[in-house]
Amino acid sequence: MAIKSLIYTLIIIIISMKALATDFSELDDYIAKAKSITQSVSGTSVVLIQNGKIAHELHHGMADVENQIPVDKNSVYYFASTTKAIMGLAVLQAEQKGLLKRSSTLNQLFPNSNFRYIDASKYTVRDLLSHTSGLSHEAMTWTFSYTGNHDRAQRLDFVSSLKPALKINKGDFDYSNLGYNLMAIWFDENYKGGWTNAIREFVLAPASMMNSTANIDQARRDGWPIPKPYSYKFQDGQKEIYMNKNNDTLYSVGIFARPNDWAKLITYLLPINAENTVFPKSVVNDSREILVDSIDSYFSGYGWGWMHSKIANEQVLIHTGGFDGSSVQVSYSPEKNIGVVIVHNESGLIANELNGSVSEIAYKMLTGHATEELVGLHLEEMKENAIFIEKAQAKLADEREKLLKRPNISAQIQESLEGTYKHAYAGNIVVNVKNKELFMSWGDLQSRVYPGENPRELVLELRPGKFFDLKLNKDASVLSLKGWEFYKE
Repeated sequence: MAIKSLIYTLIIIIISMKALATDFSELDDYIAKAKSITQSVSGTSVVLIQNGKIAHELHHGMADVENQIPVDKNSVYYFASTTKAIMGLAVLQAEQKGLLKRSSTLNQLFPNSNFRYIDASKYTVRDLLSHTSGLSHEAMTWTFSYTGNHDRAQRLDFVSSLKPALKINKGDFDYSNLGYNLMAIWFDENYKGGWTNAIREFVLAPASMMNSTANIDQARRDGWPIPKPYSYKFQDGQKEIYMNKNNDTLYSVGIFARPNDWAKLITYLLPINAENTVFPKSVVNDSREILVDSIDSYFSGYGWGWMHSKIANEQVLIHTGGFDGSSVQVSYSPEKNIGVVIVHNESGLIANELNGSVSEIAYKMLTGHATEELVGLHLEEMKENAIFIEKAQAKLADEREKLLKRPNISAQIQESLEGTYKHAYAGNIVVNVKNKELFMSWGDLQSRVYPGENPRELVLELRPGKFFDLKLNKDASVLSLKGWEFYKE
C-alpha cells in the first residue's frame, strides 16, 4: 500500500507541475495567423525565458523560400545591433581584466593617432558606448555597415579624422554605431585576434554560445544553416535580396547566432542565476547600469548596449536591431527573471510590428496574465498593416516602372561614366556598361543605374525600396552620392 500511495503521490505531483507550466500555444497561434494575414513567408523564431531558464521555442516560416527550407532550432540568424549588448559586456570584461578603463580617453586608446579635428582627451569609453560623445563620422559608420570598403589603414584613418557632430553636443544622446565601431578598432589593435576574438573569449564562449559568431565568412564555409534575407519591399517578399552580410560589413555591431544561444546569454544576466553566472558579478551588475537617462518617451535610459524601457508594464532592458533582410529584438526583466528573444530573416514593417506585438503578448503570458483580448487587438492591427503593405508594394512597383519608362541614358554618357571613382573615406564606386545598361557597385552595394529627371542626374536603388540620387559633373569626372564626391581615376 505504501508503494502504491507513493506512486499516486508522484503522479499527482507530475500532473500539478504540468498544470503550473505556462501554455504558450496562444502565442504560437498568433504568430502563424499574423504572418498569414501579412503574407509573410520568411522565418520567425521566438525564444522565451521564465524563472531564469529557457521555457519555450517557436520557429515558423522559411529560411529559404525558393527551396522551401523552414527555419528551425538550428537556424543561425543575423542579430544586428543587439550585438551592442555583447560588445558592452566584452568592454566591461576587458576593464575587469585591466586592459582599459571606462574612463580611458580616445588619446589613451589610440596613442599613435594624430587626431586632426578634436581634442581626444575629452572623450571616454563611457561616452562612446552611451552614444553621448557628440562625435561624428558618417563615412565610417556607412562603410562598416554597407560597403565594407575598409582595411586596417583605413580604419585607423577613420579614427584620426573624427569630428564633432554638427548639431549634437557632447553629452547629448545620439544613437549610432560610431562608439562601438571605435571599440572594435581598439580591440583589433590591442587584443590578439581582434574584436571578433574578444567577444568570443569574453562573452560567447563563457556563455556556451557555441552556435554564434562574428566570423560569418568562416561560418558560411563551414555550412552553418543561415536563413536567406527577405523584404516585402523586394519581389513581394518572395525572393532573396542580395544583401548578405560578410565580415567586412559585420564590423563591431553584428553577430550571427541561434536564437536559443542569445536566450542562453540572457539567463546568465538574470538575478535568479547570480550564483551560477559565468560572468563576474560586478560585470553583470554594471551591464544593467543606466549611463544616460531621459532619452525619449519610450526609452528611460541607455547603458552598455542596453536600452531601458517597459514592455507590458514590466521594466526591461531591451535592444532592437535590423538590416535589409533582418529584424530582431531581445529583452529581459531582471525583476521578474524573464526574457524574450525575437528574430526574423525579414526586414520592414511586418517584422518590426511582430517584434512589438509578440513581446507584449509574451511578457503578459510570462507574468501570468490573460492574453486573449490582446491577441485579438494585435491581429486587427496586422490586418491594417497588411493593407498598408499591399499599398506600399504597389507604390514601389509603380516607382520602379516609372524609372524604367524614362528615356534611356545616352550611349555617350554611359561611355563617359564607365570606370572607377574614389573617395578617401567612402571607398570606390565602379560603374560598368552591360548590355547597353549601366550598373554600379559600391563595395557590397550594387544597383542598376536609372535615368534621373535630367541628363546629369541618375537614380540608384542601393537598398530594397531605398532610392538615392546620383549626380555627375559636366565631363562625368566627379560623381556626387549621399553628399560625398567621388573622383574618377
